[in-house]
Amino acid sequence: MKLRQRENGILMQTVLLTSNNLRHKYLAHQISENTDLQLVITEKKSPAITDTSGMDPADATFIDQHFKKRAASEEDYFGAYHNFPEAELLEVEHGMMNSGQVVERLKALDPVFILLFGTSIIMSQILNHFKNRVINFHLGLSPYYRGSATNLFPLYYNEPECIGATLHLASAEVDRGAILYQFRPEISKDDSLHDIGNKTILKGGKLLPKVLEAYRNTEIETIEQQGAGRVCKIKDLTPEKLQKIYQNIEQGLIEEYLQDKKRRDLAFKIVQPELL
Repeated sequence: MKLRQRENGILMQTVLLTSNNLRHKYLAHQISENTDLQLVITEKKSPAITDTSGMDPADATFIDQHFKKRAASEEDYFGAYHNFPEAELLEVEHGMMNSGQVVERLKALDPVFILLFGTSIIMSQILNHFKNRVINFHLGLSPYYRGSATNLFPLYYNEPECIGATLHLASAEVDRGAILYQFRPEISKDDSLHDIGNKTILKGGKLLPKVLEAYRNTEIETIEQQGAGRVCKIKDLTPEKLQKIYQNIEQGLIEEYLQDKKRRDLAFKIVQPELL
């Protein structure tokens, strides 16, 4: 049953700015089932993310296998979502999310919320026009890990307690806006790094509509971020670091964390207001 905006009994009008993988289509369906999703703008991923042309053969093979494993895991978790839900669909090339075409379409629709998941950086012409209405679903716990691959780098730095997601107001500074809600996924000692990532997205898809409704009805307040944390860049996720992440998991990093989870989680506090 769809969540309804409590003040007037109608569904909130939303727009989703996202990419085009299964995980993005899954989230689009969760939003569509619980809001009036008017438009999905889907941006192609940068080809540089999976480009192995400048690597030696061993590293190229490893990276190719990494992305094959990611794709297979996404199929396991989100295989029912090969298409976007029934809503207007606008496809743009990578880096065109701030184009005049996009800006004018957003202004014409004037939704209650614009939701971001897996896009390139959104610029001021959108953020300023829709102040406090652009909400980012960031895969990472801000401010501890901001930027890209922020549920991978904690596994490199032996901080799995910093894996999770942050729902926050989008800001000019990357992943730095005021926080609405944060959560950690329920993981087990046998989870792969792809299981962990997809469990986070799966949980986020269920929580996001509840957070939107609570924020719309002023039942939760935003919390400004404190502290600097790490700013992660995809170019810094070298094959060597990614191999180290796999090794850390194989050597029991997750099991070690789960044995002392409560204490370790408390060292990295998150914003988690009551939704019900």
